[in-house]
Amino acid sequence: MAMVVERIQNSYSKMSTVEKRIADVILQDPVKVTNMTVAHLASLAGVSEGSVINFSGRLGMRGFSALKIALARESDSFKGFSFGSVSREDNPWSAMQKVMGNAVDAFQKTGQALQASELMIAADLLMSAKRIDIYGAGDSALMAQDAYLHFMRIGLPAYAVPDYLTLSIAASQLDSGCVALAISHSGQTMEVLQAMSLAKRRKAKTICITSYAESTLAGLCDTALVTFSKEAERHEEASISRLTHLLVLDGLCAYISAQGGTAAMEREEQVNLQLMRHRRPR
Repeated sequence: MAMVVERIQNSYSKMSTVEKRIADVILQDPVKVTNMTVAHLASLAGVSEGSVINFSGRLGMRGFSALKIALARESDSFKGFSFGSVSREDNPWSAMQKVMGNAVDAFQKTGQALQASELMIAADLLMSAKRIDIYGAGDSALMAQDAYLHFMRIGLPAYAVPDYLTLSIAASQLDSGCVALAISHSGQTMEVLQAMSLAKRRKAKTICITSYAESTLAGLCDTALVTFSKEAERHEEASISRLTHLLVLDGLCAYISAQGGTAAMEREEQVNLQLMRHRRPR
């Protein structure tokens, strides 16, 4: 069977205008495409996401992910999905060092990008809320659960909605005394956007943590906390970005906990007491 790039080249003259736009982006830099999302490729080509998926099917692929894998297999310069600087020549230790370096760089640039006033607004909203709903899908759902555990430990009335299909149901129960917090790398996940739009219509305050300042989610929310990562620059899926989102969440938790004084210390003591009951003595 012909290679993917060769198949695209051989069938190019018979492609529609939309298909040629997609083909042009792929042929220009096949390796770069291996770390693109379907949304980013569609944006570069000026077509719909459905057109990209249909294009993949025309090449005999079961979706865009299969196309990216096929392109990666054909390229000698492919380094890895979403880990940019890590290559086949690396060993586990050197790969870890590169990931660590990327994380440190992302942390520092996130610290430079975020404004103290934005974080203070978010903290004040969280501390004054009678209910905090935390929304996320995919990897971000795991971070929403982590945020819930941390917020609960410091006494905030937080709830993580584990099923993305019920996000809007939860949002429909909010009012002006509540806060909806969304975590989304892309800021474009439909179910999260729908829930946050509904929360806003219900007069709840809205906060988001995302990697894209120009995303729909960032524009929708009252307060947008935008983190930095090279993945966002290259429009890749989240890896280091997850760590920057956790950094923001942990920073907010640390600040809010410190405002609690002795009450926070007593609450933490109770948490530790409960946790000790589930741990085998050393």
